[in-house]
Amino acid sequence: MFLEIDFSKRKEKARYYLAKPNETIISHIGEKFNDKLKIKLSDINELNFSIPYYIVNDDGVKIKNKHIDLIREKMLIKVKLNKYEEWFIVDEIEEDGEEDDVFNITAFSRGYELRNKTLYEFTEDSIGIVELANKILEKTSWTVGQVDPIFLNLYRSFEVNDDDNVLDAIRKVAETFNAVIVWDTENRQIHFRDIANIGKFRGLTINYGKLLRSIKRNRTTDEMVTRLYVYGNDGLTISNANPTGMEYIEDFSFFMYPFEMDENGNVIKSSYYMSDNLCKAIINHQSIVSTITPQIKSYLDDKIQKQTQLLTEETKLNELQLELNNIIGLLDIAKATGDNNLILQRTQEKLQKEMEVAVQQGIVNNLKTEIQNIDIHINDLQQQIQLESGFTPELLEELNYYIIEKKIRDDNYVDEHELYEYGLQKFNEIRQPKVVIEASIENLFNSLDYQYYWDKIVLGDDIKVKYPQMDIDYMAKIIEIEYDFENEEINLTIANTKELLNDMDELKKLLYQSQSASTLIQNNKYKWNKINIVEQQVIDIISNEWDATKNKIVAGVNNSIEVGNRGIIITNPDFPNEMIIIQSGVLALSKDSGETWKTAITPDGVVAERLIGQIIAGQELIITNSSGTLTIDTNGIRVTADSFIVESQSGNNLVQKWINSSDFIDEFKDDGIITPYEKKMIKQEWNKIVDNYNANYEKIQYFYGQNQNLQFINDYYNAYQELYNYLFVDLQGDKPLLADNNMNYSTRIDNNTFEQKFRNYYSAEAELEKQLSIKAKDLADTATQLAQEAQQNINEVMDDVVYKIELTSSNGLIFRNNNINTTITARVYRGKDDITDTLPPSAFIWKKYDKDGNLDTAWTNAHAGVGNVITVSELDVQQRATFKCEIDIV
Repeated sequence: MFLEIDFSKRKEKARYYLAKPNETIISHIGEKFNDKLKIKLSDINELNFSIPYYIVNDDGVKIKNKHIDLIREKMLIKVKLNKYEEWFIVDEIEEDGEEDDVFNITAFSRGYELRNKTLYEFTEDSIGIVELANKILEKTSWTVGQVDPIFLNLYRSFEVNDDDNVLDAIRKVAETFNAVIVWDTENRQIHFRDIANIGKFRGLTINYGKLLRSIKRNRTTDEMVTRLYVYGNDGLTISNANPTGMEYIEDFSFFMYPFEMDENGNVIKSSYYMSDNLCKAIINHQSIVSTITPQIKSYLDDKIQKQTQLLTEETKLNELQLELNNIIGLLDIAKATGDNNLILQRTQEKLQKEMEVAVQQGIVNNLKTEIQNIDIHINDLQQQIQLESGFTPELLEELNYYIIEKKIRDDNYVDEHELYEYGLQKFNEIRQPKVVIEASIENLFNSLDYQYYWDKIVLGDDIKVKYPQMDIDYMAKIIEIEYDFENEEINLTIANTKELLNDMDELKKLLYQSQSASTLIQNNKYKWNKINIVEQQVIDIISNEWDATKNKIVAGVNNSIEVGNRGIIITNPDFPNEMIIIQSGVLALSKDSGETWKTAITPDGVVAERLIGQIIAGQELIITNSSGTLTIDTNGIRVTADSFIVESQSGNNLVQKWINSSDFIDEFKDDGIITPYEKKMIKQEWNKIVDNYNANYEKIQYFYGQNQNLQFINDYYNAYQELYNYLFVDLQGDKPLLADNNMNYSTRIDNNTFEQKFRNYYSAEAELEKQLSIKAKDLADTATQLAQEAQQNINEVMDDVVYKIELTSSNGLIFRNNNINTTITARVYRGKDDITDTLPPSAFIWKKYDKDGNLDTAWTNAHAGVGNVITVSELDVQQRATFKCEIDIV
């Protein structure tokens, strides 16, 4: 290719400008020599040069160089080379007088100033890269610049020690999120970039006899692996998704290369490492795997189908069990009231429902048996792979040398098939040795002949390197450039290379990639050994809302108190047949485990065979206040009130829970006509469903975060949307059923459709709440185990605390549906002493963070100096907000 040279261009030389720390340029350093500039991808750049003590002026007189006195530590030097500009800080000055009187200067790019800023120890368990970097840079002149979108939804744990400086911490941030730092020394900004978005191939190729002066190739096996174990959330493995049934993936193609044999098994080329027999055994193993894999996949597909069917049938079983429990609860009430006809009716209903439960249990058991049989077939095929591969003890002993094991773990994965695909992707990245090439090329900027290449040397760009003498033919990324201006050389360090193989070599490598047989990369595992985290997890579990009709709660001595779908049941650990039950406005007592209720308190009075103890005597007893009246007279006991509330310790109205447990559907679908009154009742039921949906949505976000692609969650969302469409979108006649302009008219409906929409939602809700209960229990079990181990450490930490802040809220800590009105009070303790009243209002620094964790500066500034009490209303919250208080004690 002919390149036209523009002789009007000037040779590119590095120019250095001396400046004060405020960037005021005071001189140009033109007499420098022995200058070298080293720029590194994602790191601090380095500049070295020398100047003479004495120079000759225009009149030929030797005078002292003015820069000897001007250049001082911590001053700035601006470097310009072609399109490259950057600020450097003078870090070291060395005066050398052994041979020639010279002044040697070492400077680092401006980001180096961050090493002068210290940090206080802090720990974050789940934090985004922007919030974390802002927190680290808070007391510096640097800010966060551009952040590639790939990092915005990542959250990592992070820890800073007291001896860390800001520069080290920023480097650690980039390492934690696998980001590349781009330093903007002009604007003091730090950009976090994805390595895939940095640089491009601009057409530069260096070759023997073309630009290349010297070359060196380094190979390292530090990250190499041939057997990769893959784990997901809660110990999830890939064994069920891997055709071999192993928890690992393996590939020995690197050590087999360039082994080749013909169709008759005759060896054409031997491996550089392995014996021919071992290579043949591995290829035979792969052939068996490829033959049996379709059969295993067929069984796996069948298993997935059966598991889906099992989930559906188990949901039906749970629904029947809930109905049975509801009947048992109604039977309890009937027994408490002594209504014999109702007792007989409820008993027959109980027997009928128990039969339905037994039949459904049989269907579930049959499906479980079928799945077990499929597992047996899969296991047999996997055993066949191992038996027919032909590995003798001697070959297995030889193979052991080439087994390099590592693990990867990513808690984001809860599906074993997705985890398997993720493992294959990661394994392909690390299964070969890493190659780093160091190449020395001509200084392109000192020659007009090379002006075509002046804009081709860019840090982070890809270039081609060819050197036939060493069989080098690579596409490589420039990770470091060192300009030796004195010797007119450019030294490149290039890595993350992709070898340019011909089609046959690539085919051979693909041939030897085994689909079977195995690094620990912790992506987002939270640190549970921190005392404050254990404490917070326990608090979160305690503060969650619990539906007693869906979750059994036990307490008391030997679990003597149970809150469940039957209400509140209290038993005597020493006399297990004695029982008290509270349900649907009735408190009943039994001495035969609930078979009969001889003593009960109902709205009509006290039912008892005998009363023991002192009784208030009189014709009439009245207990009254502004909200209602309790009257005991000759007519019995009468309660008159706007609302009747039995409140649990968590604040739930248990009466409302009991009312909600009745069968809502059958009350409205009997005649196929929905009257205006019934529409009003249905609208009230829908409002309850919306409240439950919002509460469940928050629980889903809390427990599963972004990983919500689960069948029971999708079923719940779909059932809710279908019910909404049925009530408010789909036409029933000429209007939607619950349209505002249709509430005063009767509407004819299809009973089956009406029932199906509601039952689909209630079934999906029951399954969702079951799964949420299981998830919550897992957290509770973990917290309980850790709490005992951490209690002693908690006490030690509490004793060692010099200052402690406690926040209390007048109306609780969590608000929903924009119903927000509370007063937050901060109390400060030094040791055990309350010192709140001794502090000035300015000592309390209130901060608000929005839903994305960003600091609301306007709100924070508006609440400066208000003291230890603030009021929060709905005007202070947009979707979600977190309020914190810090103490500034001089």
